Amino acid sequence: MMILLRILAFLGVLWILRRIFGVLAKYPVTSNPGGTRPASTVKDPVCGMYMDPRLAIRLQRNQEGDLYFCSEECRRRYLAESK
Repeated sequence: MMILLRILAFLGVLWILRRIFGVLAKYPVTSNPGGTRPASTVKDPVCGMYMDPRLAIRLQRNQEGDLYFCSEECRRRYLAESK
């Protein structure tokens, strides 16, 4: 009976550690001294977020050139405000 309790306690500890490290694995640690951003990013004109242009939503405009948005919501807000 005591061995069974030890095994269950051990499995419980493993489960808790797996949950903790699983959550931490979703948030990678990045080093960015000075708060500088990489040169290959574009800025969303609505919210100001910087992102990779390959992942951004692109809008081609005649006057402004290409604009990049982080989400459909920012793109919609920009189009609504520019009317």
